[in-house]
Amino acid sequence: MLGDLKKILSREEQVEAEDFVAAANKLLVSQFLYADKPSHRPHYFLIAKHIGYFDNLFAAIGWTLAYQPDESYIGLIPQGEERYLRLRLDESLFLLCLRQQYEQKLENFDIDGGKAFITSDDLLQLYESLTSKDLPNETRFKEILSLFSRQGVIERGKPAETDPKNIPLMINPSIRKVVVEDWLRQLEGLADGVDENELDALEQEQLAEQDAAGQEERTPATNSNAAVETVAAIDTRAAIDTRATTESPDAATETPS
Repeated sequence: MLGDLKKILSREEQVEAEDFVAAANKLLVSQFLYADKPSHRPHYFLIAKHIGYFDNLFAAIGWTLAYQPDESYIGLIPQGEERYLRLRLDESLFLLCLRQQYEQKLENFDIDGGKAFITSDDLLQLYESLTSKDLPNETRFKEILSLFSRQGVIERGKPAETDPKNIPLMINPSIRKVVVEDWLRQLEGLADGVDENELDALEQEQLAEQDAAGQEERTPATNSNAAVETVAAIDTRAAIDTRATTESPDAATETPS
């Protein structure tokens, strides 16, 4: 890796080794970098210009680099055991609802720069109608939005003074890397009242199949059948899946040992 970096630096006088270090660190911390965010922009374009170098760099530590130039973002997809941060049921359901909203906006050509725009009231209404479950209280809902915002799945705007509790939300295109192929079946299952233990068993089976396939052939997260694949919590080098727990709202989120 150092040899490759030296070759790049010998050809380009406008960048230094520290720029590559800063870009790699920014991607590790944020997991997703967007070209339209000022704090991300220089790192995004450096990585995009040298995508082969960074692809090899992260592959060496077990991460897959996802580059989506059409949607102007770059992300990291963890592999193996580092992929999971166990979510509670309400977090999993809200994440699935966000994907549903994104797909609906996409089908209606209501996407701007790869991003979908809704409000927190829209999300709560969808959650209630699709799952028939009680809405979380305001504090819990803010915790869930904060979790998704930290991981770059959504961005929160400033609510109008006339409706301060209705928060504008921007769903980033990375939601399609986070919630993948089986999201609809699981959401429909929950909406139809499938037993949560049955759902958990189904998801465990899907994840086991995915892990077995991953040992034979390394594939990007988008080719898997797991309902939720990434959103890495960098401090634990973990990521989110939808193996939803039935813990009480006060229970702490589980992380791998």
